[in-house]
Amino acid sequence: MDRIGRMTRASLMLTAVVALIAAGCASWTDRSSRSDETQPNPDTLFAATESSRAIVLNVGFHPIESNRLGPDEVASLWQWVDEMVIDPGRRRDLLANGLRVGKVIRKEQFQSRLSHLSRPADVVDVFLSEADVATDLSSGSKRIPMRFGKRHELPLRHPISGSQVTLVKLDGKTIGKTLEDPHSLLAITPSKTSISGQIELKCRPEIQHGQARQKWVPSDSAIRIDSRRDTWSFDALDIEWVGGEGDMFVVTATQPAIGLGKQMMSGDSASQTEQQLVVLIKIDKMPTIAE
Repeated sequence: MDRIGRMTRASLMLTAVVALIAAGCASWTDRSSRSDETQPNPDTLFAATESSRAIVLNVGFHPIESNRLGPDEVASLWQWVDEMVIDPGRRRDLLANGLRVGKVIRKEQFQSRLSHLSRPADVVDVFLSEADVATDLSSGSKRIPMRFGKRHELPLRHPISGSQVTLVKLDGKTIGKTLEDPHSLLAITPSKTSISGQIELKCRPEIQHGQARQKWVPSDSAIRIDSRRDTWSFDALDIEWVGGEGDMFVVTATQPAIGLGKQMMSGDSASQTEQQLVVLIKIDKMPTIAE
C-alpha cells in the first residue's frame, strides 16, 4: 500500500507540473511572426508624415539634350514662364552666373513642350533611361513633405570626382575656389507670408565639398552629432518665390550654359551625351490648419 501511495503521489505531482508548464506556455506569445503588425508600414508612415506637414512640394528633374535641340528650341519653353516674379537685380545676378528661373504661367503647354524636349533621341538612350542607368544629373520626380522654416537639400547632380575650380560672380567681382568632390544642390526653405493661401519658397544654390566632418548641432529635442561636408552657400543668389497651391516654378541653366549654372545643372547622360537639367517645383499641398 505504501508503494501504491507513493506512486499515486508521484503521479499527482507530475500532473501538476505538466499543468503548470502548459499554463506557462499558454501565457507566452511568439511575436516574431507578427512583425508586420508591430513594424510601421512605410506607405502609411509617409502618408501620416505628409498629412502632418504644412506643405508638400512635387519636384521634377528633367534632363534635356540642349546641344542636340539647339538654343531656339530650348528657348521656346520660356514663352510660358514669367521671369518678372524675381527682383530685377537678383535676376541679373542669376543670369550672370548662368542660372535662369521663373514661374510657369501656362502649365499644360509648358509641361507638354518640356516632355517633348526631354524625350531621349534614339532607342539606345530610351533603353538606358528605362534601365535606370546612372547619369550625372538627377532625374525623375519626388513628393517632399516640409515644415515652415525647415530646409530641404535638393541634389541637382551626382558629386564631381576630384578637384573642380568653381567661379562665381558676386557684387560685380569674380570669385574662384578649388573644391574637392563638389556636390551641387538647392536648399529649399518654405516660410509663411501675410497673404492667406500664399507661402514663400526660398531656394539657395549651394555646393558641398571636401571630407565629411562631425559637429555637435542643436536639434528640437537635444544636441546631436551631425556628419556634414563643408558648404559654399550663395545667399546673394537666393531665389525667392511667393505662391499658392498648384503654382509651379522652374530653375535651369542658361542657354548656352555658363559659370555656376553649367557646373550645377549640366552633365553627361548614360550614353555620354551632354545634358542640361530643368527643375520644376510645384506646390502640391498647402496646410489645411494653422500650424
